[in-house]
Amino acid sequence: MMTNPAIVSAPKAASRLPFYRFFVAVALFQLPLALYLYSQWQGSQQQNLQLARQLEQQQRSQQQQLQRIGQRLGQLQADLGQLSAVGQRLVTDYDLSDEISLQRLDPNLLKRPFNGFSELHQGLAQLSVQSREYGMTLAALESLLLNLHINEITQIQGHPVPDGTARLSSGFGQRRDPFTGRARWHKGVDFSGKLGQPIAATAAGVVSTVDHHPAFGGLVEINHGQGWVTRYAHVDTKLVEVGDYVDKGQHIALMGRTGRATGVHLHYEVLKGNKQLDPVRFLPN
Repeated sequence: MMTNPAIVSAPKAASRLPFYRFFVAVALFQLPLALYLYSQWQGSQQQNLQLARQLEQQQRSQQQQLQRIGQRLGQLQADLGQLSAVGQRLVTDYDLSDEISLQRLDPNLLKRPFNGFSELHQGLAQLSVQSREYGMTLAALESLLLNLHINEITQIQGHPVPDGTARLSSGFGQRRDPFTGRARWHKGVDFSGKLGQPIAATAAGVVSTVDHHPAFGGLVEINHGQGWVTRYAHVDTKLVEVGDYVDKGQHIALMGRTGRATGVHLHYEVLKGNKQLDPVRFLPN
């Protein structure tokens, strides 16, 4: 007797249905777990990427710090070289080897190995302080020496009419006023001469006044520092301006008879702290 195939396969198909349902149920049950594991993996990947970026940023920051430290090292080395040169120049030029004991700085201090950034920064800070103090010492010493030199060149000692043809026509102190005839204190000295005769600075300094005064006429004043001032009055032509630095013997004006004057002459004053002193004391012998 022959069997119908359709009747035989029907039970088999029916037996497979629970298996598919079980598989689907398992798959549906594991899907949240898979999604969770995937999200965890994705988060881990993002975290690793973020850590990589942070590490790269730290490396860039360290490279920048090393670059800045390198620049600072170069600057400190240059400063040390300059300080050493200045100290040597001062000691040599002024023969100060016996009088001045300058601390010697080793330019190779920065070449020793350092263990980490902290030690390197500490060493740099210490060296910065030492070099700054050394520089301040040298600057003070050089300023002192410069002041000594300035005192020499600004010492008032020269003739305001340097060609030697001018004549001292009126001295310092009590005299009769040529206009009123009354006794009056003459606060400077007068040199008679020719119109346009050169007038020179009797010491180095800075021009503090260039003006036309009702009494003094054409007026030039030079500040020599430490309260010293020289005054040149009745000039015809002014050859300098306020703020100009002038050397001793430099022509600053031409003689005239401007202002309250009876003839062509130069009125010359020497002041210390706004007090007039006898200019004859400062004329060359």
